Amino acid sequence: MLNLIDLSVVFPARQEKLVDLAEDLSLSRNQIRMFDRFFGFETFHCDHNEPLDALLSRATDGLMARNPHHRAALSHAVHCHTLLTTHVFGQSSAVAQSPACLAGFASEGVEVFSATMNHCATGLSMLGLLDHLLDPGDLGLILIGEKAFHPAIRVIENTTIMGEAAAAVLVGHAPGPFEVIDTFVRHAPQFWKNTGLRGENYLEGFDSAYLHLASSTLRDALAHFDRTAQSLRWIMPHNVNAPSWYQVAEDAGLDKAQLRLSTIGCYGHCFGVDPFLNLWRGAQDGVLQPGDEVLLFSIGLGATASCALLRVTDVLLPLPFPTNGVSG
Repeated sequence: MLNLIDLSVVFPARQEKLVDLAEDLSLSRNQIRMFDRFFGFETFHCDHNEPLDALLSRATDGLMARNPHHRAALSHAVHCHTLLTTHVFGQSSAVAQSPACLAGFASEGVEVFSATMNHCATGLSMLGLLDHLLDPGDLGLILIGEKAFHPAIRVIENTTIMGEAAAAVLVGHAPGPFEVIDTFVRHAPQFWKNTGLRGENYLEGFDSAYLHLASSTLRDALAHFDRTAQSLRWIMPHNVNAPSWYQVAEDAGLDKAQLRLSTIGCYGHCFGVDPFLNLWRGAQDGVLQPGDEVLLFSIGLGATASCALLRVTDVLLPLPFPTNGVSG
């Protein structure tokens, strides 16, 4: 069984208030009110002056500094991102395909690669993949994060606003704070086309299909896991917005009290980091007890819905939650 051995989540130190983003993101007064009053957004971490490599390095460096004894066992490292390209076109292929912070692992013989086609659900999907790839005694590093560098990237119309964060997740078959009982992935390939061309309505029909995709995936995942909704202590979802999750919970037969949505207001939707951010925050807030079963869930455009069922063990994550929201 795969285990989540350690987890580091970092954010840019710079914070923005929703009300101050109206001009930069071309949001009307009514849109600001919608994102605030109905969707639950308040502040975001975002710093256009911090390069992606620096953000990712802080997550990786903090994780490996706590686990120097595990470095020799690392066999695979993967950067999971939503955008197909995270660096400027024209750079060398080695730089463009991998964050600089993974170059040291590659030089040590670690298999370093990039994963993106599940978009915001890619990080969760990697749990199932690494469960198959890792030999006994091997460890894997999942690195998730990217920059909200442009208004077209930051805002999904009438749906969500992106913040910035990075997560580094160490997994393997050694004991850890969370056991990965199983994973479940579903694709809705009719929404695959997103070329990035101006005027392309790549979300056409997705708003009406989203609720069914999310709720049916949750129901089928529970059946696959041989669990009921009552078996779960928490659902740790992506931070798209609060109302959509209340609808999904009702349609899927879940109790709204099982949803952990406390990070939406202070971080926004941080691409693929959200489920791990909510897990990390839940652990630091003391709401997880040994034996609890937790469902991580995310949907990525394209579209992919990915779930991971975790069981909490009696091994604790090593760091307290910092008061400024930035972890090493």
